[in-house]
Amino acid sequence: MLNLGEKIRELRKKKGLTQEQLAGALNLSPQAVSKWENSDSYPDTEMLPVLAGFFGVSLDILFGYNASTMSEEIEKIQEDAGKYFYSDQKRYVEIIKDALKEYPGNEELLFCLLNIYTGYDFVPIDGSDHLDEALEIANRILAESTDYPTICWTKERQAGIFLKKGEYDHAKKIYESLPHPDDIPVRNETIAYMLSGRDKLDAAIYFRNGSIEKLYTACEKEGDAWFTMNEHPEVRFRDYTPDDYIPQAMKCYRKALAVLELFLLTEYEGQNQYMWAGMQTFHWYFHQKIAACHKRLGQIAECETEIKEAYRIVSTAWNDFEENRDYYMEPFNQYLKNCGLAEYIK
Repeated sequence: MLNLGEKIRELRKKKGLTQEQLAGALNLSPQAVSKWENSDSYPDTEMLPVLAGFFGVSLDILFGYNASTMSEEIEKIQEDAGKYFYSDQKRYVEIIKDALKEYPGNEELLFCLLNIYTGYDFVPIDGSDHLDEALEIANRILAESTDYPTICWTKERQAGIFLKKGEYDHAKKIYESLPHPDDIPVRNETIAYMLSGRDKLDAAIYFRNGSIEKLYTACEKEGDAWFTMNEHPEVRFRDYTPDDYIPQAMKCYRKALAVLELFLLTEYEGQNQYMWAGMQTFHWYFHQKIAACHKRLGQIAECETEIKEAYRIVSTAWNDFEENRDYYMEPFNQYLKNCGLAEYIK
């Protein structure tokens, strides 16, 4: 574990200085240096580059980082925490927060924490919605990050937090500040058009997969809009009446399902029929959403048929389902709740 105090003590002794001498050189009290070295307090942010310069080391060395291995260590932490993302969110948070003590301010770890707090439609973790903490993390990432995709994804999560807090206009303003897709060069699409051979094939596969996922999620989101239209009685759309909303939602969900199933690798079974990891989740989720529409329309038999199919898919879509049943059923049951189908949780 990182101990900044121990590193300061080590560097001070290498220079042959006492705490009093170091304090005098930095125009501080000896008590301040003593507190640092005992980990009772930490140097202010503006003091860190001063300390690094005084000792003639980089900030990475001051914090005890090994740049050559740090990315591997962060990746390992994320992998370890990821085992608990669905099954034990509290444990996931503990792992990430412990890691942040070792790597304070690490952008990837901060985003992991933001991701768990804002995922699952903001399902509370350990009895708390963590909205204020999540907003603080988002603001911190946006203030310090120089990575364009991270900034965009963080803004998306930040806007979601404001929506959850009931600040619709604020959220809308943030969403509208996100880049329009037409403004961003599409790397894989360009390579698929312009290059050849293996380069063209690899790019085309990425381009294809991304396009398929965007198409079926776009159909899904259109369905979500229809499904929730009755929550906004002041809204009227073209010639549709409230009685049309749920049937329209079901049509959209069925289109999403049809797109996904069109690209299943039907010559295989189980998880091998899905072209990429995560496709399975949408497969059973679309059946849940169709079931929710049937329930709203009072078509209980049809609702139960769709849920039965969703259960069949989730239980066969991963080769290790039986060994990790709780892991896979956690999101499945959560989405049943989100769809208003909690009575069908097994």
